[in-house]
Amino acid sequence: MMSIFCNVTFLKAQNLQRPFILVKSSERNNILEKIETQPWAKEIYENLKTRTDLQVAKFNQNPKDYIKNLPFNWSEGQKNNFPPFYKTDHVENGKHRNLDNATDKEWEPAEKLITYLQIALDCGYLYYITQDEKYAYMASSTLYSFVKSVQKSKLSNWHGRGGWLFPYDGFREVRVIGYRVPLIYDFIAPYLKKEGNAFDIIQNKKVVFPVDELQKVCKTYADITINYGQTGSNHPVLEAPSLVYNALAMDDEKEREKLLSYFLSESTKNQDALPVMAKNYQNQGDIWPETSQYLNHSTEILGKLLLVINRYNPSLKLGAQYPNILFALPRLDDLVYPNNEIIRWGDGHRRQHGSYQAYENAYVLAKMDNLTFLQNKFAPLLIKAMESGKYSRKSIEALFWYDDDIYGNSKKIELPRTDRVYHAGIVLQRNLSTTNNPKDGLMGFVGGAHMVHGHAEGMNIELYGEGQVLGVDHGRKKYGKDLHENYSRIFAAHNTVIVNGSSQGEGGWVNLGINSVKVISMEPKVREAGVSPNNSFTQTSFLDDKGDKAEATQERTLGLIRTSPTTGYYVDVFRSKSKLDNEFHDYLYHNIGDKLVFENKDMKFNKTPNRYLENANSKWIHNKKYRNPGWHFFKKVKTSENYNKDVIATFNTKKLDKGAVFMQLHIPNFKNRTYTKVKAPITFESPAPYDKKPTPTLVIRNKGEAWKNPFVVVFEPYNSSEKPSLQSVTKLEQDGVYKGLKIISKTPNEDLIQYVITHSKNQVYKNKDIYFEGTYAVITLDKNEKLKSIYVGEGKKLIYKNEEITTDSSQKYFKSYD
Repeated sequence: MMSIFCNVTFLKAQNLQRPFILVKSSERNNILEKIETQPWAKEIYENLKTRTDLQVAKFNQNPKDYIKNLPFNWSEGQKNNFPPFYKTDHVENGKHRNLDNATDKEWEPAEKLITYLQIALDCGYLYYITQDEKYAYMASSTLYSFVKSVQKSKLSNWHGRGGWLFPYDGFREVRVIGYRVPLIYDFIAPYLKKEGNAFDIIQNKKVVFPVDELQKVCKTYADITINYGQTGSNHPVLEAPSLVYNALAMDDEKEREKLLSYFLSESTKNQDALPVMAKNYQNQGDIWPETSQYLNHSTEILGKLLLVINRYNPSLKLGAQYPNILFALPRLDDLVYPNNEIIRWGDGHRRQHGSYQAYENAYVLAKMDNLTFLQNKFAPLLIKAMESGKYSRKSIEALFWYDDDIYGNSKKIELPRTDRVYHAGIVLQRNLSTTNNPKDGLMGFVGGAHMVHGHAEGMNIELYGEGQVLGVDHGRKKYGKDLHENYSRIFAAHNTVIVNGSSQGEGGWVNLGINSVKVISMEPKVREAGVSPNNSFTQTSFLDDKGDKAEATQERTLGLIRTSPTTGYYVDVFRSKSKLDNEFHDYLYHNIGDKLVFENKDMKFNKTPNRYLENANSKWIHNKKYRNPGWHFFKKVKTSENYNKDVIATFNTKKLDKGAVFMQLHIPNFKNRTYTKVKAPITFESPAPYDKKPTPTLVIRNKGEAWKNPFVVVFEPYNSSEKPSLQSVTKLEQDGVYKGLKIISKTPNEDLIQYVITHSKNQVYKNKDIYFEGTYAVITLDKNEKLKSIYVGEGKKLIYKNEEITTDSSQKYFKSYD
């Protein structure tokens, strides 16, 4: 690993003059030229100047009154001295907590500090650009008061998460306060070097700025990152900008190099250094191992810091050292549904896309380090985004760092049929329609794994149809609340199977540890072309062994079958068995909508309000112990008697802006089954009005094992201008054991008969017409039972009447007979 210590000669040779953290003093003329000649640069500058000049005018009217609006705690101040600031603290039930759920009142001191420091930083930018000292004077006056008052507070001695002005959340303090302070200093340092003044509200006069005290403040903020906090998550990344900027604010070169080394090379027990962070990107395409917004944000921060430090010292060539970090930036946009929403797992969000500014940062860094393959990766993405209006340069960094030299052509981005998010146990399938209409696309995924911000979800699915994510993961709202801890991030909030009413997480991050979903089989393989344009499948396994009351082995086969450009369906086969006596298994499926309607007129449902309340009042300890499995949040619980016939049920979603859509479920008959319909909590980030409505949910209970005769559900999405294409779904059995389905459908183009065989690996099914040795196959006939196609997702041999197929070593096959 190259250390900054190796580059002292380089740094001295530069004879660096401030500013140099975000931009160098030597680059000013080039920036002025951009403002003069480039409309986007002029717009950035004029917007900055307009809003800042309003604040400068207010300051000049009465500097003392302006500065006194900072959150000074005058009651604790001494005469003729600066008082401390009010602390920013959140108290819940008499206990100090982090600031995730701070009230507006509790957050008020922080909000004022952030506002004033950002205005001071904006003044710093303008002083650099214009050299007008009115901006430097205002910035120095704000920074002076901050430096004086922050030193009146004692730094917390709690190294877990303590801070300075945020005594119980230094992790947040460095992210909103700590990083701004050194940047202000860097921009106004030339003014201060000329003995530029600051206004002192205590003495009511202009004074010399105490640079030595500023240096101590910056060093303290660097120390909060280096010696406070936790490792092994995204926390070191989120704190890294404050560390890097405060390190670069050091005027003593040796001190600067030493502090910067804690980012570049030297980890501590409280802070991971870059080489540790970079281990998450060992292979090209690897992503930060958390949920969507955290993985994206972490990678964006690292990419930006690589650029900042590389600009400071180009001989480090950090882009060349860590190209996989940059390569990971657009990865999240590979994981989108046809409507451009993101698959959701853990605490992730539905609409957290990659940042085009981060892409342009990566492009600039790739250009610096002559990484042509990365320039070629990001240039088309940026050009396409600019041409479509999705991206325009707005930030001050754009003014400092970007030029009009992105060369290349925009190109259509082709997303693969299958993909994986390895750390999340996710394997997805998609089948886009030849209509190019997002509502006609099909897509779903199976997933589940333990990670920071992960959920104890088991083997979960989401399903898409008619332009919406219909079969949904609940998502999350505020951390630390009853809903989040005892529902959102445990089993009942997910489309999974709960075993013996006791599936749970255990161990690991905040005691939510689960095993990872493993792939047994899939076709097509990740990012490969499929053998069939209309078929794909995945088969996965999961071990539900946390706690001591589930002890289950599970397997899930999810097939995606397109029957026309506008129709298709999903086949879900979930097997589950426990080692324990008196086992029972509950299959859960949540779908946004108004209500769940069963079409079987002879099904009778009775109110069962206590069905899921066994653990409703069990002990809950924040981030340690939960009310598993979380289904006590279900409302309006109604349950059938044992029902042993085929079931058809439909989720009605009639209030969407673009019209009503439906998800119809065909469930073949099995013994020992009861059906429950409930109203689950709101699914967050759903389309209006379903972001404010409870989520209709189906629970199917199987008494005894559900392996030989698993949960089998066929899902078909359709809209109000269509009728469902599926006419019947009948199970195929052999010796009383489930083997597959016969599905008859009436598409807009033709009537189809399809045999969908869904085995565990290396099983055999045979009847008078069919012999299949393998995992997954689809035989498609027309209405006259003439063979149209054979698809083998995985299998060794298939015989249909006189047609005999033996696959090659790939064990996959497709043939169309049209």
